Amino acid sequence: MIVRTPPPKRPRSETMPPESPSAAGSDRRMVIYEDSPLAAPLHESPQQQHSDHLLCTYQCRQMVKSEFLDALSSAEKQVCDYQSRFETMNENFSKVEAERKKFLDQFLYAEQELAAAKGREQALQEQLLKEVNDYQERFRKQIQSQSDLEVKLHNEMNLRLKAESSVASAEEKTSVLERKLNHISESIEREKKRLHNEIEQLKRESKLSVSRISADLERMECRAKNAEKESDLLKEQLDNLKKQLTECLHQKNEVEQKLSSFTFQEDSSTDSNILVKHLQEELRNYEAEVREARKLRSSHENIELLKEKLLEEKGRRERAEAELPKLQEFQMSMKKLEDELSSWKLMISEIPGVSCSEDIPVKFAALQKEVIDSTMKVGDASARLKQLEVALDTALSEKQNAETEAALVKEKAAVSKSEVKRIELMLSMVTEERDKLRNLLNEFKRMKNDEAGDEVVSGTLVQELESSLAQKEFCIKEMESSLHVQKEVNTRQYEEIKLLNEKLNNEARKIKSLEREGDRLRSEIALLESKVGAKDILSISDIVVIHQFLCS
Repeated sequence: MIVRTPPPKRPRSETMPPESPSAAGSDRRMVIYEDSPLAAPLHESPQQQHSDHLLCTYQCRQMVKSEFLDALSSAEKQVCDYQSRFETMNENFSKVEAERKKFLDQFLYAEQELAAAKGREQALQEQLLKEVNDYQERFRKQIQSQSDLEVKLHNEMNLRLKAESSVASAEEKTSVLERKLNHISESIEREKKRLHNEIEQLKRESKLSVSRISADLERMECRAKNAEKESDLLKEQLDNLKKQLTECLHQKNEVEQKLSSFTFQEDSSTDSNILVKHLQEELRNYEAEVREARKLRSSHENIELLKEKLLEEKGRRERAEAELPKLQEFQMSMKKLEDELSSWKLMISEIPGVSCSEDIPVKFAALQKEVIDSTMKVGDASARLKQLEVALDTALSEKQNAETEAALVKEKAAVSKSEVKRIELMLSMVTEERDKLRNLLNEFKRMKNDEAGDEVVSGTLVQELESSLAQKEFCIKEMESSLHVQKEVNTRQYEEIKLLNEKLNNEARKIKSLEREGDRLRSEIALLESKVGAKDILSISDIVVIHQFLCS
């Protein structure tokens, strides 16, 4: 240390005249203050030696004074420099304090963000637990619906067995009806043959009766002519009778023509009734004429024979009249049979693959088998369609759930990306501040090495800076660990998003395939229903015809 107070001055001797330094410098030679007085030449006098010694002390004092002033100026400069350094250190310390407060605020903000992230994580865990519970509940519902579907399937199987039993009973009934139909057709054929035989027999009998009547009439004409010759009195009556006979002959010819036309042509029931009435009237007229002739020819020998003939003719007439209603009934039944045969022939011609009546039961059996097969196919297709619809509904629900999960995961990924970006920005800022603090610490260390006197002042600052650097490094490590964890979470979420996208694509493909399968099954069901409808209509019309035939 430089002492500011100089030593006390020696009093000057009165004998010595005041000398100016210029005079001393002009009269005497210069002596260096470091040299001792022994170094002076020996030939000098003692007075001169004493004055030289005084001059050396004064010069030393001046030199010391100048050195002191130089040291003082240098000390003042150092003080100013130290003050400026101290001010800069204070400014840096205030900056460091501000940065420390800023980092503390950032650390508190990071802790708040960490607490918020923990809260979000807890909320996400609660949401995941809720979703797991929802999935379990949905799984239970799906199991319950599966059990319900199994019960429905069991009921459908029971209904199918009942339908098969009803089909078997219907087949038995159809076989019984077919046997009845064959029996009825055989009986109809036999009745038809019998009626044809009876009609032919009636035709032959009518022809014989007409020939006999014509022969009898010719005989009666001959006898009438003989009676005219025998009885002149009754000529006029005979003439009248002849006229009447001619009219009767004419009518007889008409009747014969009508009878011939009746035998060859099947007239209606009204025409036959009119003919029968005309015949009855003619027979009555004929009987009256025969009576009159019998009265007129009472004397004739062959009256008894004529009476016998007339009686025979009456019996024949009665038999013919008795047979006439049967003939009408036979004609009506013949018409009905012909109509039924024509309808059956038309129906057989309309049925494809049927050439005769024997092919009808085979065709009915084939049609029934086709109907049963088509109904079974329709049932299977409808069951498959229901299964596909159920699978489509489940796939759509899974797709919606996957879409919602993908949206949530995407939102989580976006939030995590923003969090990662924010943490990276904070990390970059903290690393920059750490680098600045390290640079400041290095500068202080260099200053400490240069100036050992400032150890006490700058030690606290260095310790504070080192502690703040340690805190910053700890914060940086925590941020790096949280960033690493967040990156791992992001990678896991990205993998989950990929898996969900793959699931979505698979579900979309499944839904498209199920929709195509459903459209194909709907078209097949429509075709089978159209076929079954046509065959049912045909079988119903056949059954109606058979029922009408049985009722008739």
